[in-house]
Amino acid sequence: MTKPSPDLFATAETEIRSGDFARAIGRLQGAIPSLPAAEQRRAHRLAGLAQYFQRKFAEALPHFLAAAEGTEVPEDHFNVAMTRAKLGKLDEAEAAWQACFDLSYKHQQAPETTTFFEKKALFAGELLEAGRPAPLAIDLLERQLLPFFTNYHVTDPSFWAMRGVPALEIVLKLLRRAYKDSGRSEADWAELCHRVADEVDSEGGDLCRAYASYD
Repeated sequence: MTKPSPDLFATAETEIRSGDFARAIGRLQGAIPSLPAAEQRRAHRLAGLAQYFQRKFAEALPHFLAAAEGTEVPEDHFNVAMTRAKLGKLDEAEAAWQACFDLSYKHQQAPETTTFFEKKALFAGELLEAGRPAPLAIDLLERQLLPFFTNYHVTDPSFWAMRGVPALEIVLKLLRRAYKDSGRSEADWAELCHRVADEVDSEGGDLCRAYASYD
């Protein structure tokens, strides 16, 4: 194994940001066989992202699996979870999410591009897109994210953005869809919205009441 060129990853990252995905993938795949294990995982992670951003999820998955193998970086397992959900492999997606979930508590200082709370909303959204609103998506939204607003009684999006928590409107929009798609009654949804409205500030209360129907 040889050390990677100092500019290998920086160049690939620049190519990915500029949309030159094919060049980045070719560069990374050509280098992977000669890299040490840790750098191989990094190269696979970037190659997976380059494929994912092109919506080539079947091509992205092997790279993300290789990046996640033998590592306890939560985001690597999150990438696997999101990609499996895109491919309709929902049981496997939820298993990868559980690994991400557990490792996020174990390694709270691990590098990440999205916060653990943002990941919860993103993965819930993917489960909804894949047609599985319950029970995990509802749990992530109603029991793990909504309490931020009801416990602190603050719904200002900028306040929560500084703390890496999705805005209340994002949570409500996803959760309303999860309730509706799972067959929960509109009355159940309205009851939840009005209960939350009574527990948050006036701006959040108005927002909850505005979302209190399925229309």
